[in-house]
Amino acid sequence: MREILVRNLTSPDWLKRDCVVTERMEQGDYTTKVIRRCTYRIESRTALPSTSDSVPWAQRLDPLPPRQVFVTKGLDPETGGERVVYKVLGHFYVVWGRDVFCVGYRHILSMDIEAPQIDLGTPQAF
Repeated sequence: MREILVRNLTSPDWLKRDCVVTERMEQGDYTTKVIRRCTYRIESRTALPSTSDSVPWAQRLDPLPPRQVFVTKGLDPETGGERVVYKVLGHFYVVWGRDVFCVGYRHILSMDIEAPQIDLGTPQAF
């Protein structure tokens, strides 16, 4: 099952303007809940005198720090299953007419792996 949710596109708080994709996958006895969340914001806007200036200007552009990747691993307190979270932060540039926009982004991928439920009341053979 996949659910896509786009919310608060007009919110002044950029962390509340996002797109969330939730998906539940089953493989064998394990169920994995995957959540992808993306947020973007315009960090700067530069107007160029003419469109012919955009390529030379972009070549002289001081790049922002490279993207940053963070990985955390732990247990989900609600289910006791394993949780892995990847966060990627970075920037890219967009040329629109005579304007150059610097866009910051934050992508989060969260995977909750739910262990199979074992009935402790029924004896099992090993």
